[in-house]
Amino acid sequence: MKNTKTMILGAFAGSLMTAQAAVVSWGAVGSGIQSTDIIETGSPYAAINGGADPASSFTIGTNLFTGGEFAAALAGNISNAVGPFYSPATPGPLEAVMDSHSYISGANPNGVGVIAIPVTVGNAYDIQFIGVGDDRTCCATRGQNVADSLGNTSGDLIRGTGDWVVGNFVADSEFQQFFVAGAIDPGLSGLVVRDLGPAIPEPGSALLSLVGLLGLTARRRR
Repeated sequence: MKNTKTMILGAFAGSLMTAQAAVVSWGAVGSGIQSTDIIETGSPYAAINGGADPASSFTIGTNLFTGGEFAAALAGNISNAVGPFYSPATPGPLEAVMDSHSYISGANPNGVGVIAIPVTVGNAYDIQFIGVGDDRTCCATRGQNVADSLGNTSGDLIRGTGDWVVGNFVADSEFQQFFVAGAIDPGLSGLVVRDLGPAIPEPGSALLSLVGLLGLTARRRR
């Protein structure tokens, strides 16, 4: 696994970055997260506990989580919250994820979190965003969503219900950007990235490539 301290280059910046990246296909939002919901497709690439002490690390399945990366990435309006805030999680590593988070503070309520992940061009990835876990009366109904740089947006991740969402993309540049926005103080409790390896072309694309190659060969024989 790569060192996650170099994986997340910009977390929860107050302004948007302009670079383009691949289209992300979002799955349905899941609720009531359990350890078995943490993705394990492909190979481990990064796993981050959004608000924990940077010295902490623990394993859920085949994912080694490290802590504090979001809050440590940028100074300013980024805040680190350590709970407990979310009661449904049972004691253990998942509870540590759900009871801490990084968020854009009230000083910048309309800020958008920016996360840039170094990736290998041509490889496919699954990425799981774990929304802020917070079932307190003040905050349980607040939500946030995640979007790629092309405007494809996930469903809302509601704080009080332990929501999460998985996206899939094939990298077409050296960085994949994500934007986190939402009510009052958008944030995340966790992030998991899995590398699925080189993408396999769809049958239609592979057939077109083959036809093009055959046509080129025929021309050379004339």
